[in-house]
Amino acid sequence: MPADFESLLRRLERRKPERLEKDSETYKIMADVFDRSTLMTLYHMIHRGVFDALYGAVSTGKEANIFCALDERGNYVAVKIYRIATSDFKTMYRYLIGDSRFRTFRRNRRQIIYTWVSREFKNLQRAHEVGVPAPRPIDFENNVLAMEFIGEHGVPYPRMKDSPPRNPKATFEKLVDAVEKLYREADLVHSDLSEYNVLVGPEPTLIDFSMATDIANPMSGELLLRDISNLVNYFRRLGVETPEPIELFSRVKADR
Repeated sequence: MPADFESLLRRLERRKPERLEKDSETYKIMADVFDRSTLMTLYHMIHRGVFDALYGAVSTGKEANIFCALDERGNYVAVKIYRIATSDFKTMYRYLIGDSRFRTFRRNRRQIIYTWVSREFKNLQRAHEVGVPAPRPIDFENNVLAMEFIGEHGVPYPRMKDSPPRNPKATFEKLVDAVEKLYREADLVHSDLSEYNVLVGPEPTLIDFSMATDIANPMSGELLLRDISNLVNYFRRLGVETPEPIELFSRVKADR
């Protein structure tokens, strides 16, 4: 098994070894994000057949980077890698203890992040199982989550913030339906829904379910209203006539 940093990187990007030059953008991102534990996690996932080769980052952030990967069949996979050193594990902890599904975990930084990733995977499972437009979860281990790539030819669809929908009214209605389905059938609230977490493709797709919580969470009503208000405010700026957030909130919660 490869033991040193560069040999692990070469296994991870073995189809494109020229991208491992130390002055390449990908190398710098990988060297910054991947500690030894993360490299070994990726190595294990490759050997399980989750993906076959990891390429460049398609999204970078303070807490996590998302990379484009390919599996053995040539399908694109999104690989989300949480940074152990810079993730806001205190905020993660506050959200985790409010979710009755996740109350037994060791309360150190690494274990909180690992629990956070397992939670995001399970949230995606529940959303996908009931037909909410969201990435299909594939696998996870430690601080790494693999899921369906939402885009074409390795290029992700744009966020709604950066590319307003061509038919705002229809998109608004589809997103409200998605929020309602998520709440009524998956027993989840997204908790961080806005134009930043919707991809605009042939159909709008909800992304980033890391903060999604079970409706048993005492804060779920407040978080649901916030999600709905964010959608209403965005689409009103596009000229869509929408109901008041509290009206939509009551509609989503009806008959629960």
